Amino acid sequence: MKKSFYKTVTEHSEYKIPKIKWSIFIGNIFYIESKEEGERYIKTIEKKYPDASHHCYAWRYEVQMNYDIFGTAIYTSKHNKVSDAWEPTNTAGKPIMNAIEKQELHNILVVVTRYFWGTLLGVGGLIQAYSESAKQTLQHAKITETEITKTIKFSYPFDLVSIVKKTLNKYQAKTAKENYDKNVDTEISINSWYLEEFKKEIFENSQGKIKI
Repeated sequence: MKKSFYKTVTEHSEYKIPKIKWSIFIGNIFYIESKEEGERYIKTIEKKYPDASHHCYAWRYEVQMNYDIFGTAIYTSKHNKVSDAWEPTNTAGKPIMNAIEKQELHNILVVVTRYFWGTLLGVGGLIQAYSESAKQTLQHAKITETEITKTIKFSYPFDLVSIVKKTLNKYQAKTAKENYDKNVDTEISINSWYLEEFKKEIFENSQGKIKI
């Protein structure tokens, strides 16, 4: 069965780019799932390189899957942010983000630290420098594919347990929580690609008793 995946990094990595007109650029990549994580990692880099001229970055997280009018899956991130960190507007954060988007990566933070040694690069030069720094840093990172999943909750009567379990197994859904009371209250994680088919099939198999 087909599944939906997104590309991301598996671990933190750092790459030092060769000098560009005497400026030193150092790229760092982190996996993130929240604003708090991103801010914490940025502070870590600022402490590691306290005398650097700039710590520019871009992040995107909480991957989402939607469909265009032709039914093709489109992957976006709900939260996106760029920072030029006192470089001229749109010369650093945006080029870093463009490099991330070209690689179709999500749940990721890329920080490019710059040590400026007196040679001005100009607006065009800065855009090229930050773009290339982010690109090379990404090329040296370990990239992997991760499932895009949705968590859903629903309840059903005890006499439907076997039907529910069979349908869950078919769609490779994982049970996160389960509570037996008057009904069975369950919370599952399922690949986003299967979600609508799963809802339809569980409704039909339960003869309309389970609506998600």
